[in-house]
Amino acid sequence: MGEEKKKSKGLILQIAAYLAVPVSILYTELLFSLLLRYRMSLYDVGFSLAAAALIMTVSMLFPFRRVQYAIACVLTGLVTLLYLTQFLYNRIFSTLYFVQSLKGAGKAAAFADILFGKIRDNAGWILLFLLPLVLLLIFQRIFLREIKYMRRIPAILLSAFLVIGAGTTAAVLTDKDGALSPRYLFLNSFVQEKSLSDFGLITTMNLDLKYNVLNLKSNDEADIDLDQIKIIEKAAAAGTTAGETAADANEPEMTPAANETGADAAASPTPSPTPTPYAPNIMNIDFPADETDETLLEMNEYFSTREATLTNEYTGMFEGKNLILITAEGFSKYVIDPERTPTLYKLATSGFVFNNFYTPIWGVSTSDGEYVATTGLIPKAGVWSYTKIADNLMPFAFGNQFADLGYVTKAYHDHTYTYYNRDQSYPTMGYDYKGVGNGLDVKVTWPESDLEMMQLTVPEYVNDAPFHVYYMSVSGHLEYNFSGNYISVKNQDLVKDLPYSSHVQAYLACQKELDLALENLLTQLEAAGQLENTVIAISADHYPYGLTSDEFDELAGHDLEKTFEMYKSAFILWSGDMTEPVVVDKSCSSLDIAPTLANLFGLTYDSRLYMGTDILSETSPTVIFQDHSFITDKIMFNASSQEVTMLTGETLPDEEIKSLIRAVNDKFKYSALIIDKDYYRYLFEGKST
Repeated sequence: MGEEKKKSKGLILQIAAYLAVPVSILYTELLFSLLLRYRMSLYDVGFSLAAAALIMTVSMLFPFRRVQYAIACVLTGLVTLLYLTQFLYNRIFSTLYFVQSLKGAGKAAAFADILFGKIRDNAGWILLFLLPLVLLLIFQRIFLREIKYMRRIPAILLSAFLVIGAGTTAAVLTDKDGALSPRYLFLNSFVQEKSLSDFGLITTMNLDLKYNVLNLKSNDEADIDLDQIKIIEKAAAAGTTAGETAADANEPEMTPAANETGADAAASPTPSPTPTPYAPNIMNIDFPADETDETLLEMNEYFSTREATLTNEYTGMFEGKNLILITAEGFSKYVIDPERTPTLYKLATSGFVFNNFYTPIWGVSTSDGEYVATTGLIPKAGVWSYTKIADNLMPFAFGNQFADLGYVTKAYHDHTYTYYNRDQSYPTMGYDYKGVGNGLDVKVTWPESDLEMMQLTVPEYVNDAPFHVYYMSVSGHLEYNFSGNYISVKNQDLVKDLPYSSHVQAYLACQKELDLALENLLTQLEAAGQLENTVIAISADHYPYGLTSDEFDELAGHDLEKTFEMYKSAFILWSGDMTEPVVVDKSCSSLDIAPTLANLFGLTYDSRLYMGTDILSETSPTVIFQDHSFITDKIMFNASSQEVTMLTGETLPDEEIKSLIRAVNDKFKYSALIIDKDYYRYLFEGKST
């Protein structure tokens, strides 16, 4: 009996030794999914087990136990490191890093203090990530004693890898359910959030390599199976515009203030009393139908047949004026307050007032947020889109457009000038660029002062009208505390009595610097006689993800719905000579900023080549989110829950819903191809990369 127990115990230990790596990888993936709030799927489990089988195969190729053990530990450690670094990166930037992001890893040293802070704050979770590796080290004797080398073992493990991997892949390729089916994601499109929930981190990283480094994809069309989509029939509530969530309907709208001329009522954009034959906003562009490159031919067919937006009563309203365009770091509409931020409040309530404006977050947070607002295009997932276009032709970039009109065009950023390779992309966008390190001599702190940036830079152009200036601010950057954030400490006395927790107070303190910077800007413009001749446009790069979910709810004053409402923000569009505010209730987003400004300034552009829409045209924009969720004037589509919510009480035919979903998928596809193929150069110079 004792011998049988010994054999039984030995068998159990041997099984445990062989399962150590698979269990550790499944455990790590489960922990990662819980912390990033996505549900592990069966595909995720299958791909994780296949990865574990591959690790075991490699480790068992050698006949020496200690070598087998060492290889298993090293490979398991590398997988653990991948999950751990992705977890910490996500805690800082609310996204993942990908292969091309690693090119800028050295520049991320500026965030070392933030990283150490996140390590400290998440020490418990880090220990849980390290637990499997620690156990593997603790129980090395069992591993060394029970893992026995046999020639057939590597072949068995390799077979397991092939069977599990091939089986899981086959299951994925036959799964065409939903608007973004697993098959479509696996073959055609890199969608970070959806890929994570369907396939897990390891396969998502593999797909990043496939799409964004090797540039491999098929032209498999996405099947949209509405049987897998839940249709919610919901009539629009009284006073609720299309695109508002239930939470939004109860949220008070920002009331336009009486402007300096004494206007008491807000004017809504209404059609002219007599119909005007507005022309389409297009250019005389040749989209060659005889193109031999299949991808370019497909792009030509797509763009040439898109519906253009029309000119409208606001076309050319700002023609000849100066434009100051600002991307405000971590800005939120909840910052705007008549007492705390009087300048922001003035600009937000006495110009154009967009009551349902969204700033979705994208894969490279700040840089992608800039890219969307300044190009009207969707960034390509998994790459630094602003860096990718550095060698491309960007004729519709405002720096280039206004320079062609004889404007002075400058760009400023009050942090390291090379960060996110802005020293490459900003000149491509047509700007004479200064940042910290190449001519902008602000005091180097963390973060630096937007107020000081305005004090130093406005004199460089204010007397050289007409001018167009782009600012990327930094004072509103995380982390939001009174220990490591210089700007929060600088303005602490201005927020110390506010009824918020410490981190929310610190956030409001650093955003106060933006208000002070704008106050200084207006003062300098007025002194130079340029105030009434200048348009100021401000939008956020992303919502303040440096606050926790609970802290952001605290700032908002209610629990925010996390798919759509969390991204509601403000687009401030103000001109010094506007006599009354213009209120716009339609849903719109940062993707629509570029075409809207282009129309207002009467620039030459082709609306078919933007993915955004002129908000002031008769065409309703589509608000598009990173995971392919979207809002139109008729429906809201939640790509994560696969729910379609009807907004007007009207039931749409299935084909119309499918058409809307396909249209959004196409915008992602062709936005990426504009980058990859240098499409504007192809159209205007007859050549493509």
